[in-house]
Amino acid sequence: MKWNELTITGLGVFMPPATPLSEAVETGRYDPRDNRLNQLVATRISAAESAPDMAVSAGRLALGRSGHEPGEISLVLHASLYHQGQDFWTPASYIQHHTVSGGGPAVHIQQGSNGGLAAWELAACFMAADSSRSAALVTTADRYCEPGFDRWNSDIGVVYADGATATVLSRRAGFAQICSIVSTSDPELEEMCRDTTGFTDRPHQDDRPLDLRTRKQRYVQKAGYGWIAERLVSGTERNIRQALDEADTDLRSIRRVVLPNLGRGTLEWEFLEPMEIGPERTLWDWGRHVSHLGAGDQAAGLAHLAETGQLRPGDHVLLVGVGIGFSWTSVVVRIDSPPVWPEQSAAAP
Repeated sequence: MKWNELTITGLGVFMPPATPLSEAVETGRYDPRDNRLNQLVATRISAAESAPDMAVSAGRLALGRSGHEPGEISLVLHASLYHQGQDFWTPASYIQHHTVSGGGPAVHIQQGSNGGLAAWELAACFMAADSSRSAALVTTADRYCEPGFDRWNSDIGVVYADGATATVLSRRAGFAQICSIVSTSDPELEEMCRDTTGFTDRPHQDDRPLDLRTRKQRYVQKAGYGWIAERLVSGTERNIRQALDEADTDLRSIRRVVLPNLGRGTLEWEFLEPMEIGPERTLWDWGRHVSHLGAGDQAAGLAHLAETGQLRPGDHVLLVGVGIGFSWTSVVVRIDSPPVWPEQSAAAP
């Protein structure tokens, strides 16, 4: 199957209400210095919904928008970063059970923040292997809560947000056509987020929140900031360039760029400066009111563009994902016809 035979027919997002970051600064949970550097406005915090249940909500919305019947979904892929509510179980199967059911495979993807877009490529390859496979559902979801994870302080240059996304990839005509998907990796960087003190016998063995900051700081001291930054930036540039080349386009022809919802400082040196683009071409103004949805930033960003009427026929949109490990996936889509989904039609006068 060629890329131009694959479309996006449905997108769904579930996010809790926004929580202003200023509240976390006032209560001492979020460092004011990080707040000034990151320039984020709000995050999303789930009071009760589990990650898989949020994925089910997003999946049902995307399926309803796609026009596909549940039985037409041949594959369910679920991507996440963190704990999915229970140990020793399969969240992808739970999501499949409560969205599309059926007997197709359901697989959990764990590739950091790049898991969502990487799952798009895996789904595309699965469909290419058999022409009878007409559609796939890809979900992402996470809930970052203490005591295991401190959304404000476990990492550097980012605040983590709870929420879920869903995408239906299809052989049918859709609102967006896939022009290219490229996934690459650089395992030389895997140590950056690995605790080099050793492996443990159970999760959270020290009973403290994950401390990714210390792991990254230790790695910077060992490998050097300059070498790490060059490796990250060059890996991103190569991945994006290949995706643009395979789509027979260039960055100047891309109308919108959907990047991870990171703090402004990290976004600048890792993406905006190397790509030589301004924040106005990205979804920065939206993303800073959401914060980092883990593997779901890109699907949520594309859904935002669709839901707010910012897509026009012929537009090319570039979605860029990067995850610890390190891996990258870039996707170029062409908007064929901005979607008018069932609930939007019902709300129209």
